[in-house]
Amino acid sequence: MLDAAQLAPHHAVSVTGLDVDWVAFSGHKLYAPFGSGVLAGRADWLRAAEPYLAGGGASRTVTRRADGGVDVEWHDGAARHEAGSPNVIGAYALASACKALTEAGFDTLAAREERLIRAVREGLADVPEVRFLSLFGDDAPRVGVLSFVVEGWNSSHFAAALSAEYGIGVRDGLFCAHPLVRRLLGSDPGARGECGAPEAAAPGKTSLNAIRVSFGAGTPDEHVERFVRAVRELVHEGARWTYHTEEGRCVPNPA
Repeated sequence: MLDAAQLAPHHAVSVTGLDVDWVAFSGHKLYAPFGSGVLAGRADWLRAAEPYLAGGGASRTVTRRADGGVDVEWHDGAARHEAGSPNVIGAYALASACKALTEAGFDTLAAREERLIRAVREGLADVPEVRFLSLFGDDAPRVGVLSFVVEGWNSSHFAAALSAEYGIGVRDGLFCAHPLVRRLLGSDPGARGECGAPEAAAPGKTSLNAIRVSFGAGTPDEHVERFVRAVRELVHEGARWTYHTEEGRCVPNPA
């Protein structure tokens, strides 16, 4: 089973080349509307599996037995798992997004994302407070994502300042890999912070969560340059606004 949600928007995925039985990915990661996705599997397994939803569209015939019971013959293939009205608009939009990315060329897109990532790393190379996180080493191939922490800041506070003061959206937290990120951070998961998610540390202490900046097909060079400038200014000059914790999130105080 291959979870390609993060990979599919940035790199061509070959089911046969990877020799996987199932592959799944989400539409919104491919710039399609929310709510659509793909689960593709081996045809023989789809035919043999019991439908996970019972309803119209999945059933070929339904008959009543003399004893009052019901016999159901299910469709073969994918149809047996598609009860109810299909999300036609979502499927069409997702297919259009796949077509657009394919026509743009994944090699071209990947090369551009690598250039943008390199620009961020080089732009912050002389800022020792910024520490990038990596499982496989700094030279390992990346797919449009950089995760980092900033010494002297908790990550939720830093992300809130980027958003409020510079209009730059990043993600902060432990993402969808809590044990892994905690291992990369080398932090105590029981600590709490005063501004941000429960895992965040107080300003000046080690962050118990990280910041993630993402790049994609629609990321212009100017956005990357603005991000680098914003990080440098926040590190060297500090935040101009004040912040507080509200419902577990770090938010700016009213003016």
